[in-house]
Amino acid sequence: MSIELVTILLFSGLIFLLATGVPVAFALGGISVVFAFLLGGSNALYIVATTTYREITDPNLITIPLFLLMGNFLLHSGISDRLFQALNYWMSGIRGGLAIVSIGVCVALAMCGGFGPGILTMGLIAVPAMLKRYYDKSLALGSVMAGGVLGEIIPPSIIMIIFAYIARISIGRLFFGGVFPGLITTCLYILYITIRCHFQPHLAPKEAEKITWKIRRAALKEIVLPGLLVILVLGSIFLGIATPTEAAGVGAMGAFLICIIYGRLTWKVVSDSCLETLKISGMALWILIGATLFGVFYTSAGAQTLVMETVKDLIVNRWLILGAMQIILLISGMFMDDYAVVTICAPIFVPIAKFLGFDPIWFSILFILNMQVAYLTPPFGWALILMKGVAPPGISTEYIWRSVPPFVAMQLLVLVITMIFPQLALWLPGKMF
Repeated sequence: MSIELVTILLFSGLIFLLATGVPVAFALGGISVVFAFLLGGSNALYIVATTTYREITDPNLITIPLFLLMGNFLLHSGISDRLFQALNYWMSGIRGGLAIVSIGVCVALAMCGGFGPGILTMGLIAVPAMLKRYYDKSLALGSVMAGGVLGEIIPPSIIMIIFAYIARISIGRLFFGGVFPGLITTCLYILYITIRCHFQPHLAPKEAEKITWKIRRAALKEIVLPGLLVILVLGSIFLGIATPTEAAGVGAMGAFLICIIYGRLTWKVVSDSCLETLKISGMALWILIGATLFGVFYTSAGAQTLVMETVKDLIVNRWLILGAMQIILLISGMFMDDYAVVTICAPIFVPIAKFLGFDPIWFSILFILNMQVAYLTPPFGWALILMKGVAPPGISTEYIWRSVPPFVAMQLLVLVITMIFPQLALWLPGKMF
């Protein structure tokens, strides 16, 4: 069977399975096993067993559950709630302050546990608080969702770890590459909220409550320990003192100790944190197994040769090919989970980017920025789905969808800026390595 026919059948079958609701892991793994058996017979199934064993015993993957455990300890112990209240005291008197605080807490949680904790926590705490103070619904919902998805690009990002593993590039370099684009996105969010609330004050009424400097200084104790934990984890990676895996272990232990110091360590906190970590880690590992099987089978069938020959035959500027890849990722992210997009597209697109002469770290950051957009774009935006699950009663899906366009526009702006100025993603990794 020719590689062209294999490609058509393989991807058609995969899209069909995903469209019918089959989980990503089982769609990728199942179709890989079926095609391996049909083309290679029972002997090809030996590769399935050895590949699966290699994946589940790879020590580098311990990074995922450790970072998740760190974030879950802070989430389930209620420390993130106290952090929100403390930052709110410091931002009181500023129009739109609660929306800005929500983004700040989301960034802090992103640095502790990746995507998810920010939206879940702020959706339960910040959104009701803003609506109670008569904030505009779109501003309240949009700021929390946009802040939550910063966990995609700000290290330590779980999707970055999975991407680095699939694409076989350095996790540390990818972490460093995401710092400046992530911070620029954060600053754009805050600037947008500040300017819009200045010209449209009805969107975020000022709070009548007066907060004294004594209360603000007392609230600092809620900020210090989580701040030190973030500095300890990311600083140890940035300074080369620890690998990402070692830093993840330090972070998990640090979050555990913070729970003890605050007197929030209970059996429920431990069990909920471990159970949530187990669920997400298990999902990620199954996806990695399926993705690796898919990649091994497709590569052995001659995919790499087909892709490279196709690219060589294209008589167009390499930037047009890069733009086409970004558009494909953008559209794919609207209809598929980001894990599915990464596992399907990364093994194909990264070699193309290398062949065209683009830096793989820079291209990977563009890829991750695109996945950040995918989280906010309907109909399959995970941030939209999570917000619908935790939003107060009366918040319709229409309101949630209407709140994201300005933030998506800013994300796309950062994507274009990073594309035009590659050093935004390359300068820090170059300095650190």
